[in-house]
Amino acid sequence: MTREFDVVQLDVHHLRVLRAIADTGSLSRAAIVLGVTQPAVSAQLKRLEQMLGYQLFERREGVVEPTPMGELLLRRTAALLPQLDKLLEDIEQRACSSGPPDVVRVAAVASALVAYLPSLVNRLWPDVSETTVVHDDHPERLVSLLDQRRVELGLVKDYPGHELDLPASVATAVVVTEPTFVLLPESHPLARKEILDLRELKDERWVMMAGSSATTFNKYFADTCAHHGFSPSMTHQVTSQQVALLVVRAGAIGLSQPICDPRHLGIVTRPLRGDVLLRRHILAWHRDTFVAGRQAELRSAVAEHYWAEARKAPVYARYLESHPTDR
Repeated sequence: MTREFDVVQLDVHHLRVLRAIADTGSLSRAAIVLGVTQPAVSAQLKRLEQMLGYQLFERREGVVEPTPMGELLLRRTAALLPQLDKLLEDIEQRACSSGPPDVVRVAAVASALVAYLPSLVNRLWPDVSETTVVHDDHPERLVSLLDQRRVELGLVKDYPGHELDLPASVATAVVVTEPTFVLLPESHPLARKEILDLRELKDERWVMMAGSSATTFNKYFADTCAHHGFSPSMTHQVTSQQVALLVVRAGAIGLSQPICDPRHLGIVTRPLRGDVLLRRHILAWHRDTFVAGRQAELRSAVAEHYWAEARKAPVYARYLESHPTDR
């Protein structure tokens, strides 16, 4: 009797966890798909196995594979999960009007554009009473939130050759493509130059952001340096831009979005010659939400604010005068 009672406690979330693990063959990759941490997936699987009284997956040569009981459960629920997802989607669509909700939820990576979003959303869409922003520097998690319709808008970044892998339900539009600027202590000999060649920095010590959220950019940076004939010495790994600025002031070299200007900290920013280390700021949304038909006006407004702020950053403004873009 106990086991029969436990089985009926299965819910849609349990099925999604099982399906993600089976489809990816890895708890860590399943975590990315689900938009949670790997320990959370591991704990959910353990609780489910304890509830059912069976082991559902086992590790074999680095791959997670379903046990016979796991295969049985996956077969029996294979058709059920899409039907439940469709039912929940139909209920949500009936409950929501075609217009914006009272509260618009935005998931965004660290960016000079984030600060403008709440006021722009409320100005463009007066029916919205509140805009909340969730900051998360893991683009994969933000995309997952959009896919699950847990947020209405996303603001993410990607890089040439390292584009985001998007589910079919998520649409995107590029707001701004910008260069990456170099941060140097104002006493550095190269600080006297207006523009730098990346090769001039081959012998420098670099400070880079650490953590899985910075993995893609760090690989992009290393690949770019390799293309220019050297391997960068990334001697400092930090978890915040504030710490990075302190390390730069002490003599290392860093990287920054050009709209940010820390010159009052004894640091100068300099552009790089050529189209190297470009980054794209991207607006993202679920194709079946109200944003789909109204994203163009928001994208235009965010870009307008970005370029207005860019003109206030002296080094970036001089750079833009000699590097005209569509703005």
